[in-house]
Amino acid sequence: MRKALALLFLGLAALAQEVVVYPGFAEVKEPVVLPPSTWVYLAGERLSRIPQGSLRLLGVEETERVYQGGAVLFRYRGEGQAVLRYLYTGLSGEVFYTLEGGPLSPMRLTAWARLRLEGEALEARRLTLLAGEASLLEARAPQAALRALGEASPGSPFGLFRYELSGRKLLPGTTEIPFLKAAVAPERLLRYQAPFRTDRLLPVERGYRFPAPFPLAPGTLEVTEGSLFLGQAPMPPTPEGERTEVWLGRDLEARLARRVERVGEGEKEVTYRVETRLENPYPYPVALLLSETFPRPFRLDFPGADLLPEGYRLEVSLKPKEVRTLVYRLTLPR
Repeated sequence: MRKALALLFLGLAALAQEVVVYPGFAEVKEPVVLPPSTWVYLAGERLSRIPQGSLRLLGVEETERVYQGGAVLFRYRGEGQAVLRYLYTGLSGEVFYTLEGGPLSPMRLTAWARLRLEGEALEARRLTLLAGEASLLEARAPQAALRALGEASPGSPFGLFRYELSGRKLLPGTTEIPFLKAAVAPERLLRYQAPFRTDRLLPVERGYRFPAPFPLAPGTLEVTEGSLFLGQAPMPPTPEGERTEVWLGRDLEARLARRVERVGEGEKEVTYRVETRLENPYPYPVALLLSETFPRPFRLDFPGADLLPEGYRLEVSLKPKEVRTLVYRLTLPR
């Protein structure tokens, strides 16, 4: 009878584990069949990566645990089917993304899971990845992990994002798994945001904007158009359906040309005419996002812009190869 129970336990442990992977650790649940009163868990080397206090037998009433080397002796009231639950710092995970396609056609966004396992292989019948802000998981104490698990909800930009992955055998090392794919048609963006400058040429950043086709946990995005690698960018946390923006750094083809002319002055202030010109160098439309701040006090006459206490914000659309000139008047103290 005991031999049959042992074989049953081994079969369940190999095939029916539930694994929830966090950014810094994992929660593992293994089904077990317990004899009456006492049971020894032979954890071996794995025990060194199990935070103390996180081992639990669910389904019976524990009365004592004794740690001896790589083994744990459980005493409890009850017997039969139960679950061994523990946290495991030898397994962690994160999300990253790829965005690929042609410059004049829809692109494909792919979400990937990157799982890192130290120690022996781990079977996962059910595998879940929880990704999000690392600040939620600074402490690896069991109560912190359980609280994070209870608060996790799909699509929350301020908590954890839950992704269900297909069950598999995880091998030691790093495993990367594509688990969500969707076609997107991103807007191409050019952006200049900085304190007011009078330089003749101003650099701009290149980016993309699109509605999230599925919940997007924070992670790294790699962008390729055609066969050209354009760079990597941080993906901000975004609920499904909300717009997200990613920025790839300085654009090497587009730039703003600026001309500043003094048009009036008094004893205490000077007024300038500021002309900013952009030529869209691309065969597709772009949205130009402008934002500047000025030393206070200032007065700004800029039709169409959103005036802010510290400056302004403006978005304009440019057709392929279109040239746009924007003019405002700025008054500053002498």
